[in-house]
Amino acid sequence: MRRYQYTNSKLLVVIFLLVIACDGIFIPDPIDPRIPKYTEEGNNVAGAFINDNIWESIVKIGFPYTYNEPFITASHENDSLMFKFSGNTLGKSSSIEFHLTGFNITSFGELVVLKGQKIQLDGIKNTGYYIENYNPTSYNNRGIGQIYFKNVRFESLSSKIILSGTFGFSVNDLNGKVIKVSSGRFDYGITENSNFQIE
Repeated sequence: MRRYQYTNSKLLVVIFLLVIACDGIFIPDPIDPRIPKYTEEGNNVAGAFINDNIWESIVKIGFPYTYNEPFITASHENDSLMFKFSGNTLGKSSSIEFHLTGFNITSFGELVVLKGQKIQLDGIKNTGYYIENYNPTSYNNRGIGQIYFKNVRFESLSSKIILSGTFGFSVNDLNGKVIKVSSGRFDYGITENSNFQIE
């Protein structure tokens, strides 16, 4: 009986360590430690300034849910890509999204074609969104700026795509005031089963 309890205890410790190991790793930026340093390790974090406030996304593995997971949707029919980075600003749920066209991505592995792409967000073909509290009316205001996929690589050992880059854009809020999203950076480990969907 004692050996059985010991084995179960060891198993629980291993599971706990694996869960903790999957949490996002926030490495402070050396210039402004309120946002994460730009990395290319799949640290599962993102951050930006929203005017004078901080937006952050740090993936947290819980049971039974995972929080602040990034999500990518590819539509072959519409030739579109949607990137959703969930996080919070001043303790409130918020997300940053990018809706892109013209890449004709039809499978998970094809995301690597984004490597090195500097994509202009013109508010028409490609756009950025800042969404607070899941407010659908925020989609009426399209952001203009840029997203740069500095590094996108496939890791065969873990079957992950490491997606790293920078972004910045400006968008009007619901009252017509300008929201400036600046110094944005992201570094996520994307898996086909958890973070990617084809429509």
